[in-house]
Amino acid sequence: MRRILILLVMATAIVTGTRAQVKETFDSNSWQWTEYSTDLGKAYIIEGVMRLESKSDNNNTTLAEMVADVATHAFLPMDPANGFDIKCVATVEKFEGKKQFGIILDYLDDMNCLVFMIKGDCAYLYKMKEGHIVGQQRNQFKLQKGKKTTALDIEVKYIGGELEFRVNDVQALLCKYVPITSNGFGFFAFGKCKVDFDDVEILN
Repeated sequence: MRRILILLVMATAIVTGTRAQVKETFDSNSWQWTEYSTDLGKAYIIEGVMRLESKSDNNNTTLAEMVADVATHAFLPMDPANGFDIKCVATVEKFEGKKQFGIILDYLDDMNCLVFMIKGDCAYLYKMKEGHIVGQQRNQFKLQKGKKTTALDIEVKYIGGELEFRVNDVQALLCKYVPITSNGFGFFAFGKCKVDFDDVEILN
C-alpha cells in the first residue's frame, strides 16, 4: 500500500511538471521570448505579463514592418503537425482609432509567417512570404471599442489544416487549407497601442 501511495505521488509530480512546461505565465522568460526597445516601441516582460508598446501609427507602414517593429515571438514546445489548441489573454488600453495588435503563427522570421489581427469590423488572416502578402482571409467580427481597457480571451485551434480563431469564446475567423509547419508563435502591436499578453497555454 505504501509503495502504491509513493507511485501515485510521483505520478502526480510528473503530471504537474508536464503541465507547467506547456503554460507561459511570464513570471520568467522560460520560452525565450524576444525582448527589445527601439524608437518605434518596445516588447518586454514586466509584472508577470509580456507588454508591447507601439509608438508608431504611420499610414504607410507595411504588414512586414508591423511584425518586425513592435513584436515578440518564441518557439513553443509543440509539434504543429500534431495539431494544437493555444489560449492566451490580451488586455489592451483604449482599443480605438489606428490601434492594432495580433497574433503571429507559423513564424520562420519577420518576413515569413501568418498574421491574425482584428482591424475595423473584420478579423483577418494574412499569409506573408518574403515580406509580401501572398494570401488573405477575412470575416466580419466587431469588438467593443472605446473602453478604458479591453480584456480578451483568445484561442487558436489548428488540426488537419483547419485554423480557427476564437475571441471571448466567439468564432472570429475560420480558415481551411492552411498548412502550418513552424512552432514559431508571437504577438505584435501597432498604432500607439499598449497591450499586455499573459497565460499562453498549449492545451494539446
